[in-house]
Amino acid sequence: MNSTYVLGLLFGLIVLVSVFLKMRNSGMKEEYATWWIVIAIGSVVFSVIPGALKAVSTVLGVQVPLNLGFFVGAIILLLLSLRFSVDLSRSSEDRRRLAEEIALLRAEVDALRSEMQVLGAQQQREDPPSE
Repeated sequence: MNSTYVLGLLFGLIVLVSVFLKMRNSGMKEEYATWWIVIAIGSVVFSVIPGALKAVSTVLGVQVPLNLGFFVGAIILLLLSLRFSVDLSRSSEDRRRLAEEIALLRAEVDALRSEMQVLGAQQQREDPPSE
């Protein structure tokens, strides 16, 4: 096993350990960790079994195995980007909806406060102070 494969194995293990630590300590969600775990496991597998990438590329008809690796990596990054875009759009919409709900609740609270002040003033007029 030459140094390139050792680096791939080391990278995969570092990513795998980092993802699990982030999930445990920082609250990284499983749906985001899944892709990183797939990347790490793929890196480890192709580092431990160097001929695997060549065998897969031969079966798929790709002449240069590294091109297959880059293509799969690019697809995974595009899928991650799409996932983040969808989540960002959804959270932006949720934030807007929550801001509108807060504004409506504040308006209701203000209306109730002014109504209580009016009722309090009426009650003070009806009940003169007893001496």
